Formats: sequence, C-alpha cells, structure tokens
Amino acid sequence: MSSNPLTPIWDAYNASKDAFRIAKKAINHPEKLILLKKTRFRLQSITDAETSITQSAEITEDLFVLSLWSTYERFVRIYLQQKGTTLQTIQPAILAPSMYTYFCDEVEFWKPNQILDLLKKTLFTTHSHMIGQAKQILAYRDWIAHGKNPDKQPSSNITAPFAYKILNEIVETLLLN
Repeated sequence: MSSNPLTPIWDAYNASKDAFRIAKKAINHPEKLILLKKTRFRLQSITDAETSITQSAEITEDLFVLSLWSTYERFVRIYLQQKGTTLQTIQPAILAPSMYTYFCDEVEFWKPNQILDLLKKTLFTTHSHMIGQAKQILAYRDWIAHGKNPDKQPSSNITAPFAYKILNEIVETLLLN
C-alpha cells in the first residue's frame, strides 16, 4: 500500500463545499437561477432553498467524517495484514501459512479501539495525543453511524477537516513505516 486513500475523499469534500457555496450564491442572484433549473431549489422560496442547502451541507459534513473514518480503518487493517506477512517466515515452516491466514482473519475482527491502542503503544508513543484525537473521531463516527442518538451525544463535535487532519497524519506516518 503506497498511496494515501484519504486524498480522494478530501478532494470530494472540498468539491462538495464549493458546490454548496455556488448553489447559495445562485439562489440569491436572479440572473443565475438558470443554474438551478432542474434542481429542487428552483421550486422553493429563497429562504427555503438556503435552509435546504445549509441542512444538506451539515449532513454532508457528517457523512464525510463517516467516509474518512471507514476508509482510514480499512487502510489500517490492510496495513497490519501486510506487516503480518513476516509470520510466513516462522518455524516450523508448515505452521507459517496457517498462522498468517489466521492472523489476517483475526485482524478483521479487532475493535477499532484495540487497533488505536496498538498504534499508540508502538508507532505513536511520542504522539499519543493523535491517537486520543482519533478515538474522538471514532466516537463521533459511531454516533453518526448509529443514528445520532440524542441521549448519547459524543463528547466533541468533529468536523471533516479535523478528521482529515488527524487521520491523514496517522496514515502518512504508517506509509513511512
């Protein structure tokens, strides 16, 4: 694994932010309403359209946090499985393939917090705060993925730029190791 899988998501996030900004500008300029001809915003009042765009941007922000986390998590699992290939060199050699296969299967079932703790104890001993921030992102991701239960609010509101910054730093560190 040689490239950062978060980059395309970050690019899509920035494109969506631009699209929301352009849509907001278009509804406030009658000469630009042609841009919205085949959208639902054309049928709404300007206030309703602005509200709809704002709400859509907020929901999209959360969905990008979810996407960043899931892509990050898949990357880390694959990273660990690739690092585990050294298990194929253990002795006796007859045990090696089975042990590696077992390891790869088990990595799929490790809890994200366990993976973060492993990273904290190994590659991030001097930057353990990043793992703490990643755990906040995970808690926010869980809250989003499980329907935003109002009785179980996350301890912090995570934005896509914050999630990208932290998860990207972790991925870049892993790519160097």
